[in-house]
Amino acid sequence: MLFDSQLRAEHRAFAAQDAARRTERAREARAAMATRGTVEIEYLPFGPADASGAPTCEVVAAYAEVELEYAAIRNGVALVDCPQRTTVAVRGKDRVDFVNRLLTQEIGKLPDAGVTRAFLTNRKGRIEADLVVCKIGELLLLDTLVHDGVGVQSALEKLLFSEEVVIASRQETHARLALHGPKAEAALRAVDLASPNACDEAWSAPLGSAHAECWRVNELGVAGVELSIPLAHAATIWRSLTTFGARPAGWFAVNTARVEAGTPYFRIDFGPTNLPQESGVLASRVSFTKGCYPGQEVVARLQHLGKPKQKLVGLRIEEDLLPVADAQVFAKLNTEGAESRFGDQVGVVTSSALAPMLGAVPVAFAMIASSSYADGTTVLVNAEGAQATATVGSLSFLASSDAADSQSQRGGSS
Repeated sequence: MLFDSQLRAEHRAFAAQDAARRTERAREARAAMATRGTVEIEYLPFGPADASGAPTCEVVAAYAEVELEYAAIRNGVALVDCPQRTTVAVRGKDRVDFVNRLLTQEIGKLPDAGVTRAFLTNRKGRIEADLVVCKIGELLLLDTLVHDGVGVQSALEKLLFSEEVVIASRQETHARLALHGPKAEAALRAVDLASPNACDEAWSAPLGSAHAECWRVNELGVAGVELSIPLAHAATIWRSLTTFGARPAGWFAVNTARVEAGTPYFRIDFGPTNLPQESGVLASRVSFTKGCYPGQEVVARLQHLGKPKQKLVGLRIEEDLLPVADAQVFAKLNTEGAESRFGDQVGVVTSSALAPMLGAVPVAFAMIASSSYADGTTVLVNAEGAQATATVGSLSFLASSDAADSQSQRGGSS
């Protein structure tokens, strides 16, 4: 597999221990596990397949009950292995100015220990990568999808001339983990990875002779911290965090929480064919007052002279029906003296979930044409063999969440 997690043994170990802990008679549980061998964990393909059709990356679907993992996100601390993410390290005295010329966000004004979001766009203004940018001492750390890591590094290197800049991929040297939940900070303190300055958004923590980089996020509607850990220390940190009480969580729980909180993912909800204005997260990714970057003219012209042909929006479903990804969305026609019926197709669903914080109400993201993406528009969605009525609105479904544009956003496709 091209991009595989280095923590699969830890996944299996936790699943086996957790099964024993939750069995009423532990002795019988241990005997049963000894008979059947290793506990099997379901993995989901993430991103495009290779030439033979095999997955290039896989993520854990769930370790045990999804409800327990979701509860850890909302009430405790969830530990997420992120083999679908990677980082690119940029060093050298010209690093800030160099990176600032290539991204849609104002990196030059990013404070020390600061974090921001940015797009890497091509000359046609299309999104090539969605990045988290961390300024940590003499390091600029760019976090992105593992499938985009090579492209990001190549884009930087192609535009590097006489600048004093060193670019290095961490794909082969570091693991990516994440902690989500109100107890995330306590978990970091328990393993000596917390920042000495509570105001820092990004920091480096010593790990013997190495360092781990950490940065704060809020993509699931709760406090969160992303971690870039040297591979030699990854398994030890994983075991220490689970000993503290962090519960490993898989894609099912994370996906539910991020849709509920209004956080779209690159290459799932929007992708390389989209302009920034279509992504639903324009405000958090693009500065319209900074200097040039590839595709700036296209992005600026659309912002000032027109509107996007389509845009990612939130859908709140009225019936108890859950649409799936790629479900068609239609305009709703109201005819006097007759039942409401559907008109032309105006979009497709990109992600969906039953939102526990809203009483298991079905919610979804959808890419909708300009004729129907205004807030309050009523549309019809194919769901479970029927037509469901839905209302267009903000990406963020939680009243306590920030507006969708202020949500942090990772990405991937599964």
